[in-house]
Amino acid sequence: MKFIVALVGAKLARPGMKFLHGTPNKICKSCKYYRVCMGNLEPGRVYEVVRVRPIKHECPLHEGGVIVVEVKEAEVYALIYRRLAIEGAIITYHPIFCENPCSLSNLCVPLGLKDGDKCKIIKVLEKVDCPLGKPLSKCLLLRVQ
Repeated sequence: MKFIVALVGAKLARPGMKFLHGTPNKICKSCKYYRVCMGNLEPGRVYEVVRVRPIKHECPLHEGGVIVVEVKEAEVYALIYRRLAIEGAIITYHPIFCENPCSLSNLCVPLGLKDGDKCKIIKVLEKVDCPLGKPLSKCLLLRVQ
């Protein structure tokens, strides 16, 4: 697996730590580390720190500065229709939008995935009782490119 070199706040720089990469702050655009800090990662995706390097830089936004890390795009828990829930399958992901939000909404429209993403089903975890009766399964997905 290919890892991406990035900069994260010192408090996030631990192997296994996951974070949602957002859009850059105005201050970031003039920073000499912008390209490696913000440019290597895609906004709206969840990443996991794999390795921490012993290099630290000052940052006006992060208390304690930023640290060089290696990250990978993280696996994401999501609900998909049962008929698609086959371990190892590659699917085109579509969020499940409802007019009746419930406690499952964060899995129906999870952070880190976008409509139309190609995803591999890493693991089918369980069938889920949708309040609207939709036949759903909780799965662990990994976006593939």
